[in-house]
Amino acid sequence: MRLLKKKQKQRLVGILLSGTLLAAAPAAYAEEQEFSLDEYVVTASRMPVKKTETAASVTVVTREEIERSGAVNVPDILKNTTVTIQNDRTASVPTLNGDVRVLVLVDGREVNWKGGGMHMGQSGANLDYLPNVDSIERIEIVRGPASALYGSDAVGGVINIITRQASGPSVRYTAEAGSWGLRRYKLATEDKIGDWSFRLNLERERQDDYYYHSGYSGDKDARAVNTDLNQDKLNFRLDKDFGRERSLTLTVDHTDGRKGFNVMPDYHAFLDSGGGTNYFANIVQTYVENNVSLTYSWNQGEQANNFIRLYRNYLTYDYNNHMDMTYPDYYFNGLSYTNQADGAEWQQTWKISDRHTLLGGAAWRQVTADSLEYAIPFMNVPGYTYSDKKISNRAFFLENNWRLPKDWSLSAGARYDDYTLFGSKTTTRVTANRKLNEFTNVYASWGQIFKTPFIADVYGGGFMVPSPNLKPETGDVITLGLNTRLASGTELQASLFSSRLDDALDYIMVGTNKYQWRNVNELKRKGLDLSLKHRLSPQWQVTAGYSYTDVKEEGATRRDEFSNNEPHGYRLGLQYGQDKWNADFSLRGATGRSRQAFSASDYWVTDLGVNYRPDSLTRVYVKAYNLTNEAYELHGSYGDASGFTGLYPMAGRQIVFGIEQRL
Repeated sequence: MRLLKKKQKQRLVGILLSGTLLAAAPAAYAEEQEFSLDEYVVTASRMPVKKTETAASVTVVTREEIERSGAVNVPDILKNTTVTIQNDRTASVPTLNGDVRVLVLVDGREVNWKGGGMHMGQSGANLDYLPNVDSIERIEIVRGPASALYGSDAVGGVINIITRQASGPSVRYTAEAGSWGLRRYKLATEDKIGDWSFRLNLERERQDDYYYHSGYSGDKDARAVNTDLNQDKLNFRLDKDFGRERSLTLTVDHTDGRKGFNVMPDYHAFLDSGGGTNYFANIVQTYVENNVSLTYSWNQGEQANNFIRLYRNYLTYDYNNHMDMTYPDYYFNGLSYTNQADGAEWQQTWKISDRHTLLGGAAWRQVTADSLEYAIPFMNVPGYTYSDKKISNRAFFLENNWRLPKDWSLSAGARYDDYTLFGSKTTTRVTANRKLNEFTNVYASWGQIFKTPFIADVYGGGFMVPSPNLKPETGDVITLGLNTRLASGTELQASLFSSRLDDALDYIMVGTNKYQWRNVNELKRKGLDLSLKHRLSPQWQVTAGYSYTDVKEEGATRRDEFSNNEPHGYRLGLQYGQDKWNADFSLRGATGRSRQAFSASDYWVTDLGVNYRPDSLTRVYVKAYNLTNEAYELHGSYGDASGFTGLYPMAGRQIVFGIEQRL
């Protein structure tokens, strides 16, 4: 099913136009009934819909699960899901359905960076910059295409980080210490006074160089030189309730830090390559991120999510202590880099009838980037710089949602995006869902997808030659799925997908030490995702997951195909809770990986967290990561100039002790 037939497209346009005309007629909102968010998901449809009526593979990580796991950041939370992460010390990049083109949202606001993303994957998303874990209420993970709702980047899926609104007075202090000189301190305070509520989270983290077990040389407890981290975070949320389902929310997220930037820290690989790997024992990266948003919401409720939002995302970083200029960093060579996104969004739902809801909206976003790259000629290659380069986009979207007889639900939607650099693009999607009973639904969906290039892809940088004629990557995805709760109480989620992406971007060599981004490939992916959750007893619960992803690449390069870090992915979790104790054990692994990109075809990593509450105000805990000191990488090194594998080793065994005290 590569394209809709002409008549099918005409029918879809007719459906959308009819919905618009109906919306223009007088319509009054019915009084919204109260509902529990635990039974609803927002991200898959941009409005609250029961999970059993959602035609998508959705995983929800609740606040309770986050606290029980003892997770310290968003990548840590996602380890027990079937989200895979390409991770090194520079960035943590999520992968869904085998694709790094994943849209990341915070309270529905896009936080992907459009300027450049050599170390952030093809989505420009870095999970290391996301809000403090204590500020998170839940995380919704939606697998599959969402370009018709969210635009570019939502190719593999969407991850939405939903933050907490304060409910009452609380002050909480946390202190942690652990391996490699780890010190982490957190302070959280919140209150609700009349119609106002606020929440403030502060975090300071310090850690020396980490140690690892090398998959390249086999060395144990090798030091990853120049990988230390100093980072501070502030997250603030202020809410004003105006009554009658109207509210105003201000959020401020600030991160600043300094970290060693040793991109490929395996020293033996550096020596064996004759200096051909990016081993930087001195380079330091300093960075600041400031994100601010103001959202006015009204008439919230079941199948209603209305808001106007203004926001600014700002990121800047620079590099110091470069090595001598006879060996520059071929990928960055950046002295400083700034990326700013300004945006405005409007969304409205119209309840046409008890069975028909129309969702529509508009968005404007402008990204501005400045890059002062290595501009001194090196080996007869000039450096490339750019300043005040912009990409602007205007978008309009409309989606009809119908509840049909016999527990069927259907949606059909389209989105129009108009980019200053890449022209206009219209994407559509159709979904069908059948609720078989109170605990089971089956669904099918088809959707078009697209991904625009980064500013850096177009204007070059360092040794990347400008490429002004790049086109967006485009394609479509088919998804089939089932969600059910079996008689034994076991919850099962299963989904199958098949996707195609044309004009896929990759960089190729165009001369001596010259590289350029081009539309050179066609990518085909297919796979499945299975998740199980079963309560063994009031004290014990087990979770399990399996994912399969097959990537076929045709064109000038095969990096995506070889760098598939989880062709077969496995998750196993065991949770225990009784009285003052709870514990969380997890096993994750993968098989079938290419030896051209990874030092081993498989890996298995275990984590363990134990919590003890001596009283209602105190929690003492210990968390052990990578208990068996596994040698593994999550970022494949295929395509690097060195030709070596194992260049991005993950951290070895780490033990963390912590205490949380409520005041």
